[in-house]
Amino acid sequence: MKTYRYLAFAAALLTAGFTSCGPKEAPVYRFQIEVVAVNEDGDLIPLQNATVRATAPVVNAIPDFQGRSGVDGIVRDADGNDVFQYGLPAVLQVTAQKGGAPPTVFGCGYLKLVADSTAKVQIVVQPYVEGVSGC
Repeated sequence: MKTYRYLAFAAALLTAGFTSCGPKEAPVYRFQIEVVAVNEDGDLIPLQNATVRATAPVVNAIPDFQGRSGVDGIVRDADGNDVFQYGLPAVLQVTAQKGGAPPTVFGCGYLKLVADSTAKVQIVVQPYVEGVSGC
């Protein structure tokens, strides 16, 4: 009788051990980018059709996101998604420009991704000045 109790206890303990410890879900790092310009009155206005790139500022960086700003200034990728996501913590350098080479306007900033939330950054573009514009 005592043996059955030990076996039942061991079986319950093993069952609890296997079912209670599941794999943790990996955190998701989301971000959203808005591109704006300053008008003559000093107000921020959305900038449409700016080319935007978000990447880590190192050689051969793995995170590399690209998109274009819409009428509302919000950046979307080729599929129309306005929230980008990455699977690892990172600090991204975000650049926005409009025009040819050299661009007419340029702006940049940095964005730290936060686990399980949506980080937002607003990039203010200004007239491009060769040798002066940069992050």
